[in-house]
Amino acid sequence: MSQSRQQVYKALKTSREKSLRPILTLLNGDASWLMSFPRPKAEQASTGKAYFHVVYEPWLQGDTSLFYSWFFNIALSDKAAVTDVQGIEDIIAEIEQAASCHMPTDHAQATTKDDGYQGNIDVIILAFHYLDHVHEPTLRTFDPKIPVVATPEAAAVIRPWNHFKTISLSHDLDSSAATWRSSELHPDRLPEWLTIIRLPGHTILNFCTALVWTHEEVHETILLSPHGTHLDQGPLDAFLQAEPKTEILTMLHGLKESHGITGVNKLGVKGGLALYRKIGGSKSWILNHDNDFTYSGFFLWVTRTVDLPRSMEWALEEERKQNDTTEGLDVPNFVQIANGGMVMLEG
Repeated sequence: MSQSRQQVYKALKTSREKSLRPILTLLNGDASWLMSFPRPKAEQASTGKAYFHVVYEPWLQGDTSLFYSWFFNIALSDKAAVTDVQGIEDIIAEIEQAASCHMPTDHAQATTKDDGYQGNIDVIILAFHYLDHVHEPTLRTFDPKIPVVATPEAAAVIRPWNHFKTISLSHDLDSSAATWRSSELHPDRLPEWLTIIRLPGHTILNFCTALVWTHEEVHETILLSPHGTHLDQGPLDAFLQAEPKTEILTMLHGLKESHGITGVNKLGVKGGLALYRKIGGSKSWILNHDNDFTYSGFFLWVTRTVDLPRSMEWALEEERKQNDTTEGLDVPNFVQIANGGMVMLEG
């Protein structure tokens, strides 16, 4: 067990007087997460579970290939720390055990769901439809009875498999939207206190995803932008101005740039820093989708796909060069979670 997981479990067990906070566990050293959100007290009492557990874009084993590996292949730099569904279930059990001291005294015992599913994964979220985000060999290992919330494009990828029994759609925020909290935007299979919204950007690759957790009339956002986005995009502006206001709890963004024959398709830390300034900062910036991939295959050779490593220090220095003054600009609280590591998101 990683040291960071031990630290989170210790904090849960020794801070009974504090409210539970969201927990993120990095499953594969890239962009596959177990996201655990505290349930409201009434729901804890009725379900016997402290957290609602989301598996986000799991890629746990093997490479990502299109047609054949000689045509298109992406490999993770290291083996995923969690390689199967049982490994995720084990982590969920550890979290629930550590958080048990926070449960209402009259809570129910966790039971098998009506559909017969005996595990504790509440939902799988697929927020993008490219193959490293919708990894078929991994997804087919999950129980078909686990509900999936997916973008329309990702849903179109997985429906022909005839594997998952319940697939609900997430929705895009329109540039003219005045609120993010409407029934039309809320996906089925997510509780009313948790929602996911896509903020489309200037290309298919470049967008943001907002996960909003509501508790005690407070709305906290996990903002993900796996490839970066331009700042002049209407949906992003609409979300930042929408009611009710949300607090940006953390931003998940990479450091490396990715280049190809068509130009820059992953904006890297420089774009991330600009986004961080745009949203008014966040309590943390968590490294995401920054694995040192191995690219191979004819297609990736023809498109000249290559990654360019960057650092936070480099981006801050570039920012200083481009501005007459950076006085008053904070340095992001940058957090890098190890493969298999865990972090509790403090308010």
